[in-house]
Amino acid sequence: MAQGSDFSSPMAHQGKPAPQKAPGTSGKAIASLILGFLSIVGMCLTGIPGLILGIMGLSDIGKSGGRTTGKGIAIGGIVLSSLGIAWTVIAILIGMLLPAVQQVRGAARQVVAQNNVRQQLLGMLNYESANQRFPPQEQNGLSWRVYILPYLGHEQLFDQFKLDQPWDSPHNIALLPQMPEIYACPDAPELPAGFTIYQVPYSDVQSGADNINMALFDNSGRKIRLTSVQDGLSKTIAIVEVNPSAAVEWTKPADWKYDSSDLSHDLGDLRARGIVVGMGDASTAILPSDISPADLEALITRNGGEEISPFVLK
Repeated sequence: MAQGSDFSSPMAHQGKPAPQKAPGTSGKAIASLILGFLSIVGMCLTGIPGLILGIMGLSDIGKSGGRTTGKGIAIGGIVLSSLGIAWTVIAILIGMLLPAVQQVRGAARQVVAQNNVRQQLLGMLNYESANQRFPPQEQNGLSWRVYILPYLGHEQLFDQFKLDQPWDSPHNIALLPQMPEIYACPDAPELPAGFTIYQVPYSDVQSGADNINMALFDNSGRKIRLTSVQDGLSKTIAIVEVNPSAAVEWTKPADWKYDSSDLSHDLGDLRARGIVVGMGDASTAILPSDISPADLEALITRNGGEEISPFVLK
């Protein structure tokens, strides 16, 4: 009986099932989900390793025969990582395209500015043709910008001004907000209403002063006609865009003063491409920002007889 008991004991132990290990969650799946989440919230570089780990974790789960779980976690990691990679690609493309878009917009604004200047020049030349002189450079009256209004299609606005009163008289100052769009620069939208950066270069002289090295306009009171421009209309600046800090009320007889000792004052801050100017023949040009003082002075003066370096006007 004792022996029977000894033989039955091993048989009893052999009949008990071995304990099973509980299935574990895939570490790769968990890592994929974490990296995918990080790629969404801004750490873009984690998207690619998150995607790789998610695929590897999903493969391991399938091969484990149920010993490894976390299929949903792996799929979530793959989805989040893919979205993170997509956002990264989009951000890179935007970063690459943004400078080009800004450049195109800047070029478009420059075209508008040049067209504004060209229309002003045409109005100025039509004024000269009708009055046998360029608009006067008054000190206590109205700006040339007012006088050429009838030649820009703004006759009704012009008729509202009282030409025998200064620009800031109670009557004339009330017309300041009615500035035509042609005097508004697209590159200076922050200017107060009624202010413009389109100005003419003028020499500050007295009547009877020497007529050498003069800008196209002066305040001597003498009549300036096309024949006064001995250097040639295509080589003499008639209108220039000044810095926004030097903007003036459009009806005010205030412009860019030609100063041979400081030629570039109030110029060149508006755009990096150069300075928009209008020539006496109604053409426009972009002066290089690094134009030499000699070339700039040659273009400003109407009768200096200076030579201009090639390729300055473009």
